[in-house]
Amino acid sequence: MLANTEAIILGYINYSESSIILRAYTKDFGYKSFIIRGIRTKKKKKITLGQLQPLTILDIEFNNSKNNNISYLKSIKIIETFTSINSDIIKINISLFLSEFLSKTLTIDIKNSELFLFIKQSLLWFDNSNNISNFHLLFILKLTNYLGITPKFSSEKVSFFDIENGVFTDAPTSSSYFKGQVVKDLQSILGIKFDYNNNVLTNVNQRKDMLNFLISYFEFHVPGFKKPKSVDILNEVFS
Repeated sequence: MLANTEAIILGYINYSESSIILRAYTKDFGYKSFIIRGIRTKKKKKITLGQLQPLTILDIEFNNSKNNNISYLKSIKIIETFTSINSDIIKINISLFLSEFLSKTLTIDIKNSELFLFIKQSLLWFDNSNNISNFHLLFILKLTNYLGITPKFSSEKVSFFDIENGVFTDAPTSSSYFKGQVVKDLQSILGIKFDYNNNVLTNVNQRKDMLNFLISYFEFHVPGFKKPKSVDILNEVFS
């Protein structure tokens, strides 16, 4: 049965010499994998690799079979043309990191339209903004709201953040915790908007520490999550 939905590309892997398996997060079906045959051949094709850049927002048509984990992609249409995400070197590397991060996080084929809309609107803001140094950090933190794992906010001055229990505290009850400046920074950025205007996460070390914290937090709270390989490249870009 044919189905239509919006989709955000998370990446693809080679399936054979001429075919690939595309990973995407869709508005109506959650996480989906699609096989695209013959995309690497020289024959004229409806779908090309150039259309499948990470985080591209598409309208797709595919054969939806409940009996198969992988569907056949029939056609695609780019519905949001980015102006800078695929041309600005810093944004390209942030996009590669976020697409890998999302592919390790959004692995359930259950509809979540609110989550899809959050990702889509965030990417459109990212494409049109120059204030992007902390975008990936705020994006990941806001993502926790849709996954049901949001850290519990506290305005009290404390020394630790308990990873296991997701709380700020002066006396962590688990062996997984962070302390120091990253705890203060986390308190400052919880709940702020992408276009915030304050003196938080202003240097490379603060950003690296916050990213390490967020990865540790996801490793603990998201089953199967593993540190993205593109973290080191991203840190190099901002160093």
